[in-house]
Amino acid sequence: MTTPLDFEYLNKYCERSITKMSDAEALAHISELIDNSHDASFERGAKRALYLLDELSKRKLAEKDSVLVEYFRANAWAARSHIVNTRQSWTWEAPERQAELLALSRASNHPGFTSLNKIRRCQILTNHANLLNLVGRSIDAVAVWDSALHIIPNFAMARGNRGNGLITYAGMVADDHARAILALHAFDSLHAATAKDALYDSVDSQAALSYFTNRATELTYAVNIDEVRKLQNLDRGNEGQSKAERAYRRWCLAHRLFLSPLNDLGPHLAAATDSLMLPPLIERFGDRPNEHLPPPIIGLFNQMKQEYVSARFTLFEGMSSEQVHFSDRDVALMDTLDYPLYSLASERVRTAFRVAYSLLDKVAFLVDRYWNLGKVPGRVSFKNVWMVESKARLLPQLEKRDNLPLRGLFWLSKELFDEQLKQTTAADARELHNIRNALEHTYLRVSEGWAKPFMIKETNNNDFGTAIGSDALEAKAIRVMQIARSALFYVSFAIGIEERRKRSMTPDQRIGSMPLFGLDDERKRRDPR
Repeated sequence: MTTPLDFEYLNKYCERSITKMSDAEALAHISELIDNSHDASFERGAKRALYLLDELSKRKLAEKDSVLVEYFRANAWAARSHIVNTRQSWTWEAPERQAELLALSRASNHPGFTSLNKIRRCQILTNHANLLNLVGRSIDAVAVWDSALHIIPNFAMARGNRGNGLITYAGMVADDHARAILALHAFDSLHAATAKDALYDSVDSQAALSYFTNRATELTYAVNIDEVRKLQNLDRGNEGQSKAERAYRRWCLAHRLFLSPLNDLGPHLAAATDSLMLPPLIERFGDRPNEHLPPPIIGLFNQMKQEYVSARFTLFEGMSSEQVHFSDRDVALMDTLDYPLYSLASERVRTAFRVAYSLLDKVAFLVDRYWNLGKVPGRVSFKNVWMVESKARLLPQLEKRDNLPLRGLFWLSKELFDEQLKQTTAADARELHNIRNALEHTYLRVSEGWAKPFMIKETNNNDFGTAIGSDALEAKAIRVMQIARSALFYVSFAIGIEERRKRSMTPDQRIGSMPLFGLDDERKRRDPR
């Protein structure tokens, strides 16, 4: 417990100026102030640290010190969040949480990030992933923890927190087989965090060790770890019948584009399937009078899945094409001297981008209809579905709604539309909305990738369209596909939570069932006979 003497010391420590300190001394002072303020729940210290970081950032800092400023800024906001108790709150919009995520995003995507030592890079990525998981973006968090473990494979906090994240992920998955395998990998990650080779970044690691050990033990009560390990067999799956199909499936696995939770564990052949479905839905007899077909959102979800997998294959075709297609022959075009890229392959990349991006608005349409948000028909988008009409204010029915993946969808939309956050994301995720608008409404000028250093320094906007290199467009198209994939998972998981809640609220009510069967692949021909 903090004593008055501790507060007296912290108050004096707050008064210290960094004006005459070197950059390194200032960073060390601020770091200690943040740590002490967090431990003592001393809000004034956290606020003072943020002020000092603003002052320090006015200096001409080395790139690695600029990254540390953002990392410490995130830690200061985390301390404030801890002190005002918003970190575990169900409030969807918390300024401390957004500011922390913004700072971590700036740090992990800063040009000076790679100049930091490996441990510091892992700390930043781990904290970033932890916060993504906290707001409901568990799928995206797993990829960031994996990035940290790619740098230091035995980094304990990434291992342990990845295990925690996989527990969260498993809890949202309806399929028993996939849920059990995710739980197994959660156990393995937690167990690895307590192994002898685990690298902890602090001297006192006992609290973290005890926590990860307890979490692993809790899992053994819920899951028969040994039996699941015998049954998982991740190396068995559909590898494809032709050379082209095998290449396509390997490409999807490598980029985590299959609609299977197992793909988030790595490029395992067992994940080479699009198994994601909506959960069983409950309706009252009077919900849709005079209707005898299944709920229409099932058909909508089918359509979104089909658009996703078709766009995914279209993107693969566009990126893997090495020949001039016969449809491009004898098409008269002018050489505009900026190494323009016009071809069927290029149009496939553009089309895949557009289709994947459009899926986000369809997810928003599904959110509006399922949760009865009352949005104006024809004006629902992934940006505005969460907000009061024509206001920058969250809908009151969503402000504290206890639905983690639905909140994750909301925070996923922020990556695309929040003016501050979208500028701090990784290079492949920037300007996605602008590129989509150029593709749909104006002019996206694509130059051959090799010419990019000579013609285009970065995505360039002017009065006559937007310019980009083909390699950058392909990377952004993959990122849009990954965002669309996450959105499909989150909306399915969010509906699952609501349906389970419906069932738990009426445990004694009799519920009839209407079984549905899978659509046979033979019926997917253009003209079935």
